[in-house]
Amino acid sequence: MESMICMNSSCGAAITHQWNKGWPLQSGGFAHLCYPCGSAYEDGVYCNIFHLEESGWRECRLCGNYLHCGCIASKYLLDFLYYGGVGCISCPKSSQLHSVKRIQTHGDEISEGLESIRDCQLSFPNFVFLE
Repeated sequence: MESMICMNSSCGAAITHQWNKGWPLQSGGFAHLCYPCGSAYEDGVYCNIFHLEESGWRECRLCGNYLHCGCIASKYLLDFLYYGGVGCISCPKSSQLHSVKRIQTHGDEISEGLESIRDCQLSFPNFVFLE
């Protein structure tokens, strides 16, 4: 049997009672995670537990929760909003994601939204952004 190591760089466990699938890899497979790390990933709290000190956190424009923009582990937990910023995929207000919503025209809010988009563009270079 092939030996595995948890792909969470903060963990690296080689022994666990159950291996879980994590984020998709470019090779077509999935990251191998030990049971505790895999459970955190499945529950959508992986970044909240292991990446709190990392950069790239952005506020959901709909509910105010913070999302780890640019992290492969949270890539499928957020969506880029038409009017700028990011939103939770599972946000209770997600029905508003595709509606046309104006943001206030205060300069700081607009620049904040543009800064979030620029940060996400750097984090997701293969994502097509429409201007």
